[in-house]
Amino acid sequence: MNARRLTFQKALPFIITFLVGLWLVVLRPLGLDLSRLPGDLGDGRFNNYVLEHFYRWLCGLEPDYWNAPFFAPYPNTIAFSDNLLGSAPFYALLRGLGLDRESAFQGWYLLSFALNYAAAAGVLARVKFKPVSAALGAFFFTFGLPVLAQEGHAQLAFRFAIPIAAYLLWKFFQQPRLSTLAGVAFWTAWQLYLSIYLGILLGMFLLALLAVLICLYLAGRRRGIAWSLPERLRQAWRAARPREKAAAVLLFGGAVLAAGLLMLPYFQVTRLYYFSRPWNEVTETLPRWQSYLLAQNSLVWEWVTRGGSFLKPYLTDFSLLNEHQLFPGFALVISLLAGPFLLKRNRRLVVAFLGAAMVLVIVTFYYNGFSLYRFIWSLPGMGSLRSLTRVQLVLMFPLSVYLAGVLDGLEKPPLFTPRWGNAALALFAVLLIGESALYTHSTISKAEAQARLTALRAQIPDSVPQDPVLLLVSRSDEPAYQSELDAMLLAQELGWKTMNGYSGNVPTGYRSAESCSQLTARIEGYMKFAGISDPEFERNFIRRVVPLGFNDCNLDEWLR
Repeated sequence: MNARRLTFQKALPFIITFLVGLWLVVLRPLGLDLSRLPGDLGDGRFNNYVLEHFYRWLCGLEPDYWNAPFFAPYPNTIAFSDNLLGSAPFYALLRGLGLDRESAFQGWYLLSFALNYAAAAGVLARVKFKPVSAALGAFFFTFGLPVLAQEGHAQLAFRFAIPIAAYLLWKFFQQPRLSTLAGVAFWTAWQLYLSIYLGILLGMFLLALLAVLICLYLAGRRRGIAWSLPERLRQAWRAARPREKAAAVLLFGGAVLAAGLLMLPYFQVTRLYYFSRPWNEVTETLPRWQSYLLAQNSLVWEWVTRGGSFLKPYLTDFSLLNEHQLFPGFALVISLLAGPFLLKRNRRLVVAFLGAAMVLVIVTFYYNGFSLYRFIWSLPGMGSLRSLTRVQLVLMFPLSVYLAGVLDGLEKPPLFTPRWGNAALALFAVLLIGESALYTHSTISKAEAQARLTALRAQIPDSVPQDPVLLLVSRSDEPAYQSELDAMLLAQELGWKTMNGYSGNVPTGYRSAESCSQLTARIEGYMKFAGISDPEFERNFIRRVVPLGFNDCNLDEWLR
């Protein structure tokens, strides 16, 4: 009974902290009745489309996963953006349990917070941080301000592989085992499947952590070279039994192969469509010093970006200000300042993780026209990445490690007696949780999103051609992407293709369909892309098109 009580007491801070975060930060904005969806009518609905496409493909309703039926007739459209293959099975399970498309999306979104928290809390507890410290560190990783700044980009929601991969690399240097190294590869590959962006940024962080770990061992031992990576690999190989060697090689090789297979469609699309981000476009989302002070949706810190604030004059050249909301919160700033005085436990771990984070901050930092990241951008395949401010979603784990280490120190004399240490810990918890709770969230009404499609469905003519292709007009009273996504989701419900489309990339020359002239422009653009010169192709395609909302479409005239 005592053992059970002790286990429950250790688990209680984690349970309470997670439930408080889930309630204040996630469920409250979505509504108790889950009547709202995260984000706006843009990226959130696009991710819902991709997840539903996976479910339909799994059920045999779509013949090919990568060739989703939007931007028709262009191929490989899923590879225009994140594919969500790493988390789509969770969504498919919820759909299989009977939830509709939007409700399953909400469940998928909520699950991301649970898995992220469980992974961070598990790792922080594993390295022997005290329960309250580990719970608050996991809270920061899961519900911190930089996470909320990206709530409109649901493709970034699942990050649970980041803490596990980072921890296993650390563990490999402490106790070299092949299975541990294979685990690093496995979880890194899974994060790549969860999000291409975060998978690549995690890879960069692991390389930085590897370099820091090697430097620490070189600096701390006379025969430091014996503790570097090659020697650790030799030690792990010698200590492993034949079965462990075989299993580790298979797991490591399988993870590398899986990552390669995932990236193959993206390399094909880059070559086929010439997708690449020019350097001046990439610099728009490289973090500046101002980025780490911005949290414009925070009810506590939004004054920083208001007119008259000290920072306002330095924000004039920010074309994508919403992407630069990287302020980690005042609670984290306090911990960074207090760290040198309070860090007692796991010093080497904390120093290694913080050092790797600093390396990544320096590499991605942009100042006065210069960034070290340009050397990485020039590498094959890296030119298509744009939103580098998302690196903060990876950096939040090493920061949570640092935070847990500092909070552990509050309970250590001589700086604090236990009573004052606990009081300081409680105040810190209130500040950390309060910063995330006092936030203006971006959500949309689920009923409104569904009503848009219901209204469009009523406009579909009674008679449609065989194998129809939808083309929806772009409304002038709202952003074009909203109509594009309406068309994608409606076509998905009907089992049709659509010429409309929205993604991280678009085919060359694609324009919003404000008039029916875009019908022929898009078909002719595809014919040029595919090298088709037969005019009969255009006529046959036009016969399949079902235009909605246009007042200048006369398909019969075009077919004469």
